[in-house]
Amino acid sequence: MLQRWILMLTQPGPVEPEMLAHHYPGAGTADEPYRIDFLKHDPHDPMQFPPWLRWMLCCICGGATFSVAFISSSYASGVTQIAKDLGSSEGIATLGLSLFLVGFIVGPLFWAPASEWLGRRPIFVLSLGGHVALNVCLCFCPNLAAVLPLRLLSGAFGASSLTNAGAVIADTFPPQVRGLAITVYALVPLFAPILGPLVGSFVAEAWGWRALMELNALLSASAWIALLIALPETYAPVLLRLRAQHIGELTGKVCVSSMAVQPSDEPGVRLRDVLSRPIRLAVHQPILLLLAGYQAIVFGTLYMAFAAFPIVHSAGRGWSPGMSGLSILGLVGSRCSVLFQLWDHHRYARLIERLAPQHPSPEARLPGCCLGSVSLTIGLFWLAGTSSPHFHWLWSITAGIPFGFGVVLITIGSTSYLVDAYTVFAASALTVCICARAACGAFSPLLIRQAFSILSVRWALSIPATLALVCAPFPFVLYHCGPQMRSQSGLARPLKSISFQDRDQNSWPDWTPLLPQV
Repeated sequence: MLQRWILMLTQPGPVEPEMLAHHYPGAGTADEPYRIDFLKHDPHDPMQFPPWLRWMLCCICGGATFSVAFISSSYASGVTQIAKDLGSSEGIATLGLSLFLVGFIVGPLFWAPASEWLGRRPIFVLSLGGHVALNVCLCFCPNLAAVLPLRLLSGAFGASSLTNAGAVIADTFPPQVRGLAITVYALVPLFAPILGPLVGSFVAEAWGWRALMELNALLSASAWIALLIALPETYAPVLLRLRAQHIGELTGKVCVSSMAVQPSDEPGVRLRDVLSRPIRLAVHQPILLLLAGYQAIVFGTLYMAFAAFPIVHSAGRGWSPGMSGLSILGLVGSRCSVLFQLWDHHRYARLIERLAPQHPSPEARLPGCCLGSVSLTIGLFWLAGTSSPHFHWLWSITAGIPFGFGVVLITIGSTSYLVDAYTVFAASALTVCICARAACGAFSPLLIRQAFSILSVRWALSIPATLALVCAPFPFVLYHCGPQMRSQSGLARPLKSISFQDRDQNSWPDWTPLLPQV
């Protein structure tokens, strides 16, 4: 067992005797090569990993995502000390927050498509290794001119976990249990930004901002080491490509992967096609573009809430900065969404049983998203209506419960939809959404502060509430019109086959010619 595990980590796509003895389709010639596929009960097939291994990988990837999201927000706790210690203004020091999120826009455009060419593991190891090194450098910065570019690069390198963690879930979890795994993956980026400032404020107050940077470096290093020793390659096209190469070298026959996603052998052409895939998906997939816009608006309201909750309770009620910062704890009410997700998991499992041998469409993941759009709107109008000091403070804080509940359901539902609809290209599809979310997250707090300086608290909060109300019908429209919209896509037919094929029957479809048109 240990020997096989080491082999999976150090030599992806290994060849064992039963793989050499298997009769593959084809004649082993240049005109009719062997089409190498996974075998029944194949221990190296990520979809056939035992449940304990799948959940271990889910937790490891979730830990990596948590560390990056925590680091993105914990910096805020040391802004005042950084500005004072390095001789700058707080306004300039605050740019470290936005620049980290700008890295979330730049990084995924490279890391996600690269993982669909080279595999998940090498990209994880390389990118998060660089992320750790940059966080260590931040501990010793002599001036703000060094801090800001390092924060930008740290965000760009760490962003790989935001896209590739979801892709690992798509690689290893079948549709029946994928929803629960995505729940874990989606909750982490929502809770970590809340915990970051809370923990960071205590560390910075007790030991200073450099101790906070050291905590960030330690957290990222722990996540990177866990990935290094426990995450094997999980991307099936890469595993089969390497297996085909190894079998060809051992037998002298011509072998190709049954999932060859790039027919061109020219590295330059392959690199161009792979790196441009997120942009081409966004251009040719209107559903993906619309969903990215919707997620961006939702996360924009979330980051507006991060800025609005302290303002409401400090400016309007006279709370101290520490107490007003704790007002955001109302958002932990989003944990109620976990109970809904457990019910939704059983609903989806029953749907699979009822439709067998057919499989549910990706739109079956959207009921929670529909409920979340309503809950989000209620929470925002609740906060706007009770933000006045005439209302007891408990009313405004409890507004975070339906608001957080809605954000989580929308995030989980839309992410599950994307993973089911774009399984093989999940990393690239998630990249489009994450870039849009990061763009809104970087500038939303600045906009809400400007709104508070011009408008009253109630009217300023009515802006994101009205925006949420206008966008609330979108999940319902997607639920009813999504199948028709996907049917008009050049990717609809191959992706439908890929998402729900039965590997045990070796029934991979011949979809290779369609992929270069993405």
